[in-house]
Amino acid sequence: MASRLKVAVVGAGFSNSPDGRENWAVRAHLPALKALPDLYDVVAVCTTRMESAKVAAQHFGVPHAFDSVERMLRELPEIDVVCCSVRPIYHHQVVMPALRAGKHVYCEQPLGVTTAQAQEMADLARKNNVRTILGHQTHYEPASLQMAELVRAGYIGKPISFNYTYFVSNHIVPRPAHRQWVFQAEMGGHAGFRSGQSLERVIAVLDEDVKEICAHIAVKVPERANLSGGPPIKSDQVDNLNYLLSMDAGVMGTLQACMTAWFGSGTRFELYGTEGMLMLTTADSPEWNKQGGQGDPSRGELKLYGAHADLKKMVADAVAPERLQRQFRELPVADHHYYVKGIERGRATFLVAQMWHAFAQAIHAGRDGAPSFRDKLKIHYIWDAVDQSARDKRWVKVDYGKLGAA
Repeated sequence: MASRLKVAVVGAGFSNSPDGRENWAVRAHLPALKALPDLYDVVAVCTTRMESAKVAAQHFGVPHAFDSVERMLRELPEIDVVCCSVRPIYHHQVVMPALRAGKHVYCEQPLGVTTAQAQEMADLARKNNVRTILGHQTHYEPASLQMAELVRAGYIGKPISFNYTYFVSNHIVPRPAHRQWVFQAEMGGHAGFRSGQSLERVIAVLDEDVKEICAHIAVKVPERANLSGGPPIKSDQVDNLNYLLSMDAGVMGTLQACMTAWFGSGTRFELYGTEGMLMLTTADSPEWNKQGGQGDPSRGELKLYGAHADLKKMVADAVAPERLQRQFRELPVADHHYYVKGIERGRATFLVAQMWHAFAQAIHAGRDGAPSFRDKLKIHYIWDAVDQSARDKRWVKVDYGKLGAA
C-alpha cells in the first residue's frame, strides 16, 4: 500500500457562526481527511491567528498549529500536500509559496481573483511538476460520475442540447456579519465566480470545452438581514447569472445560477441526445444540527434519471411524441463511483472525501487530479468571456490561447 500523504490545511479556523455554518475547512476538509486515515496524515493546520489554529488542531487531533504559511513550510518540510481553504482573495498568497516549496496543492475555487493570478499558479505548478486539484467537489458526486460514464458509453447517442439550473438561497437569507466578504465583488474576483461549480460539471459530463458564450448577469438582492445585529449586509457580488452556451462539438445549452432563490430546488441538469436523455437533480436534504466541527450541512444527494430510445421498437409500434414526455426513470449508480465509506451521502463532507480520495490516487500515479489547476484556468478564460459578453451584450468566443501544453 502507498504511504500516507502528509497534509497541512490552511484556513481551518472556527467561526462559531450563529447559523452553525463553520468555515469550509472545518465544515468539510478536516472531517473528510480524518475519515481517510489510510491515505492521509493531517500534520498541521494554519490560520491567521495562532489562537484559532490551536483550537482547530486540538478539536481534530492535529499535532501542529501555525499562523504563517511560510513558517509552516519551513519548519515542516515533510509536508506532501497543502490544502488552501481560505477566502479567494488570499488563494494566490497561500498557493504560490506551497508550489515554490514543491508541494502538491488542493485549492478551493476560484483559483485566483484574476485570470492573471490563475495563470501564474497553473504555470508554476506545471514548471515544478507538482500535482494539483481544484475544489469542485461536485465533480465527485457518484450520480455525476455515472452521468459522465453513460454519456461516454453512448447512452444518449450524440449529445444535442442541455439545460442546467442551480437555485439556492445563499444570497438572500439572513447572514452573520463575518460573512460580509462573501458579498464583496473584490473578494471573489470574476463576476461569474458563482457559476464555477455549474460550469465545471457541464464541461466534465460532456467532456467538451465552452466554445462561445452569451451572458446576462446581475446583482438582484443588494442587501440581507444581519444575524449578528447591526446594519444589513450589503452586496455588490453578482448573484444571478444566465448563460447561453455553445460547446466545442456543437452541443448547445443554457445555464442559470440563481443564488437568491428562497427554498431553492438545488441542481437540475438535463441533457438530451439523438438516442435518449439524462437528468441529474437534487433529492431531499438529510437532517443536520448546528454543532460545530461535525461536518457540513447539505443540499442533498443527487439522483440520476434517464431514458434510452428503442428506435426499432418505435418504428414497429409508432408512439405519439406527447406520450413520451417524462417517460424516464431513476438509474442506478455503480458502486465503483463510491470511493469512501462511513460518511453520510448528500453531505459536502462526503464529496470532499471523495475528492481527497481521488487526489491521493492521482498523486501516487504521478498525474494531476480532476479538475486540475489547468482545467480551472479554462474556466477563468470562460469568465473573461462572460465579463465581455455581459458588458457588450453579445456572443463572445472563449480564448484558450494562453493555456499551454497539458
